[in-house]
Amino acid sequence: MKLPAVLRDIRSRPSTIWATSSTTALVNRLIYTLTIASIPDLLQKTMGVSRASNGMVTAAFGVGGLVAGSLTGYISDRTQNRLIPQITASVLYVVSGLILFFATRFYQIVMFRLVLGVASSVADTMLFTTVADVYPANLLGFKMAVIFVFDNVGNMLGPLLGGQAYEHMGVNGIATIAMALGAFELIMVLVFVRNSLDIRRALADSQVTQAGVIADKVDSSTIVSSRSGLSAQPSAESDISIISKTELNDDLVESTHSKPQRMHLWRLMLQLQVVGPTVSIFVATGMQTIIETILPLRLFDKFGYSPATIGIAFLIVGGVLILAMPAVGFINDRVVSRHGEHMRYYTIAAGALCVFLSQIIMSLARSYAVLIFGYSVFAVSAMVVIVPAQSAFGDFINSSESSAMAQCYSLAWIAEGLANISLPPIASG
Repeated sequence: MKLPAVLRDIRSRPSTIWATSSTTALVNRLIYTLTIASIPDLLQKTMGVSRASNGMVTAAFGVGGLVAGSLTGYISDRTQNRLIPQITASVLYVVSGLILFFATRFYQIVMFRLVLGVASSVADTMLFTTVADVYPANLLGFKMAVIFVFDNVGNMLGPLLGGQAYEHMGVNGIATIAMALGAFELIMVLVFVRNSLDIRRALADSQVTQAGVIADKVDSSTIVSSRSGLSAQPSAESDISIISKTELNDDLVESTHSKPQRMHLWRLMLQLQVVGPTVSIFVATGMQTIIETILPLRLFDKFGYSPATIGIAFLIVGGVLILAMPAVGFINDRVVSRHGEHMRYYTIAAGALCVFLSQIIMSLARSYAVLIFGYSVFAVSAMVVIVPAQSAFGDFINSSESSAMAQCYSLAWIAEGLANISLPPIASG
């Protein structure tokens, strides 16, 4: 079926990939957090299972995510297709909602979380991969930061929306919302999303063609200038300045037109440019999950605050992040534009230092305000680590002329999944 010209134009824009990836991040986080407020009541009061079973439900999400994260990147890179995994994730969201809608036994809740983990891992891997496919190094930081803004909005709204739905309609209300969000994402992907690798190749081809036309014009101007003196020089300089603008995507052009190098997951894990960001993501997200586990306990035990007041603390920090993240991405891009892609690693180191300082503030806090200030400093510092780390994967793949972009970003999800599974039990033990 031939698409209308306007729709074809929209589907071919990198900005569409960015917009749909940001929306996917919002949907992904909304569906994940919908059940946070209701799971204890559903398991303990409705199904009568022990509190120890809650850990199995949490682990099921992580297991599904780790398995899918390991496979998604490899399959996508191998087939050179980003669209099918995105469609698959959307369908799995709907399937997970159906499972929850008819769930009456504990194993069905585990199955729901398992499928949800697979869907979330596939969606997360693809939304970062597709943006890195179509944007150069000096624009990636801001794009990634905005994606995290949408992710954080979903993180704030999900528990509130899920809690209200559960209170008024029970678990079926949550399941219905999950299915509706999954269906919305599926329609969005089918209508507006094109394989990002096709857009990448089209961008590279257009830049090569443009550079060739300009080079021909410069040659013509040089011939004319030799015959008519200096009168043609301004035109040549103007054309040369245009060529410099086309150099913005040099890595993208080179990696697209040269034969892609196959690099398996185990080889990626041996690359220092990949290991560093992966470990950084593991530590930053692990510290976040530890704080999310310990902070409510400390606010309750030491300060005696109610659950409502504790919830406000997370909303405050979420608001700070929404305001700060675009600035973090913008500054990161400016630094990379002026000083080169290697500056991402210095930024990660600076963010790690600030994370350490925020822990000191939180540990010494004697009041609610100081504790929340320390948590806010940590949250922003963690983004100073994570945003350039996510961007560094795209830098490495584009510069190495490898076709393993999706596998690289699957490592980020694997690191986050391992951190979420392993560190909170250790911290609370």
